[in-house]
Amino acid sequence: MSVPRAVVRVRGESTAEHPPDVAVLSVSVSASATSPDSRERALAQASEMTARLRAALEGAGGVRRVVLSRVSVHERFAWDPAAARHEPAGWEATVGGSVRADAGAADTVAELVASAGAGIGGVAWELDDPAAARRAVRRAAVEAAREAAADLADAAGRGLGPLLELADAGLSSAAAPESMAVMARGSPDGGAGLTLDPRDVIVSAVVEATYALDD
Repeated sequence: MSVPRAVVRVRGESTAEHPPDVAVLSVSVSASATSPDSRERALAQASEMTARLRAALEGAGGVRRVVLSRVSVHERFAWDPAAARHEPAGWEATVGGSVRADAGAADTVAELVASAGAGIGGVAWELDDPAAARRAVRRAAVEAAREAAADLADAAGRGLGPLLELADAGLSSAAAPESMAVMARGSPDGGAGLTLDPRDVIVSAVVEATYALDD
């Protein structure tokens, strides 16, 4: 009867941190009105603010793309103690989206957004070529698995044989959005400058490998 060939199963992990290339700012403009035609007025004001934001960003250094595509219009209500119920209190219109910019220009772009009367809900940091970063970290994880298998084989007094199985157990990249407790707003006269600290993009990979052990 043949003896089953001894194998070693290992995991290889690798993580790399990369300075971000791109800043993605979550932006929005909001307007409200309480007049009889408050719905139309709120929409008109939001449209004017959106146009002002686009104008402020058009041609600005470092700006890559402006996408303002989320629109929300809803009626507002306020509690009336005398009537003991909520009563209509006008309408609010909001337009939201994102601004992609060079990471190095994030501060300047944020100031332009704020000076146009828009709010900044948060900033996410990204890489220009995430595929290349993932490829490099995956290769490093495979090498880490091979080294782990070689260590185990050596500890067992065996030689490391050929690779029998290799699986990608998981690969991820993350740079958590930088939320702002208070929506950044500015005034046309400049005001205090905004300072954003770019967060490194962390790319991780995990592989599982099975090697044969030589006698």
